[in-house]
Amino acid sequence: MRAHIVLAHPEGQSLNGRLARMSEAALSERGWATTLSDLYAMGFDPCDRPEHYATRADPDAFRVETEQRFHAEQGTTPGDVAAEVEKLSQSDLLIVHFPLWWFGMPAILKGWMDRVFLYGAVYRSTMRHDTGFFRGKKAMACVTTGASADACSHSGQEGDTRMHLWPVLYSFRYVGFEVLQPELLHGIGSAIHREDSEGRLPALDALTERWRATLQTVETRSSISYNSDGDFEPSGRLHADAPEHSPFISHAPKI
Repeated sequence: MRAHIVLAHPEGQSLNGRLARMSEAALSERGWATTLSDLYAMGFDPCDRPEHYATRADPDAFRVETEQRFHAEQGTTPGDVAAEVEKLSQSDLLIVHFPLWWFGMPAILKGWMDRVFLYGAVYRSTMRHDTGFFRGKKAMACVTTGASADACSHSGQEGDTRMHLWPVLYSFRYVGFEVLQPELLHGIGSAIHREDSEGRLPALDALTERWRATLQTVETRSSISYNSDGDFEPSGRLHADAPEHSPFISHAPKI
């Protein structure tokens, strides 16, 4: 088995960095082959821009989809992106580590997805969801929040973290991954900013050990339920008798 780990945090010694290294170590101990992309340390450019392409399919106007598809077909995809696609292609499991910032993922991770989920190669109209490029592979997010579990609950002041993550995780579903239930580690802010190291370190150690335990059973972890392609009409709307799995795709507006 092979896993690719993606870290999206600017401080390598952060809890997220620690958790990513734990992913490497714990899976390796269990016989997995692993690769790690520390996006900030790599200097990964989250912006798809004309400078990434030595030649252009359309020299007059920069259209991301046009350039991504053209260069994928020509075998001239920018090297940093091609390397990430190759790691994903060779892996059975993708793990992404990131903090929840402003109720979403850090910009560098969004940019990684913008560039690595290549139009024409990783997805297109006939290759998404049930027929996605990464079908047969699993993806899982390990996410930290500064606020407490209570504040990040369905009745909490921060709003339900799982709801904030739905659009993020659906992107993995879109390109074919089976998306596992995320691991949510709350209250990082209070743990990190404790003045007494005697209290701070055990709190962080407990979160790290919780993640280690999760990795021991990752093969059997439950996945998020999504509607299948057959649940939708040709127009893209949900069939009247199709099940609902989320407020984001439902028979009636939830707001």
